[in-house]
Amino acid sequence: MMRWIPLFALLLAPLFTADAVAKERPNVIDLTTESCLETNQSTAGMLECFTRAEQEWDAELNRVYKALQRQLKPKAQDALKLAQRAWIEQRDKEFELINAVHAQMEGTMWIPVMADKRADVVKQRALALQSYLDLLSQAAR
Repeated sequence: MMRWIPLFALLLAPLFTADAVAKERPNVIDLTTESCLETNQSTAGMLECFTRAEQEWDAELNRVYKALQRQLKPKAQDALKLAQRAWIEQRDKEFELINAVHAQMEGTMWIPVMADKRADVVKQRALALQSYLDLLSQAAR
């Protein structure tokens, strides 16, 4: 039993290393958003940057979802579809919460904060699906 632990650790090491590198390396969408924010420091400008980020993360989410579907066997495809439908419902509820909290805030400065939180909800799902896709790639090697 004990001799399996080092072998198991060796098999998992590339997964953790790839995940750590991905977390340290900024994403193109994040870099684009940072650049946008540097040149658009008004409330309206920041709102535009975060709204664009949400749209770009949504497009990335759809791209990764389709790529993951192509890699999965039929039973896993069905599980992904169900999970994604449930996530969409959860996303909508989270957006409602973000909007409700924002409705209590005074001042326009909170509008881009709300938009950033919405973008982050979509970003986290895209990254979660990407991690499954990465896992399948690692397993196929």
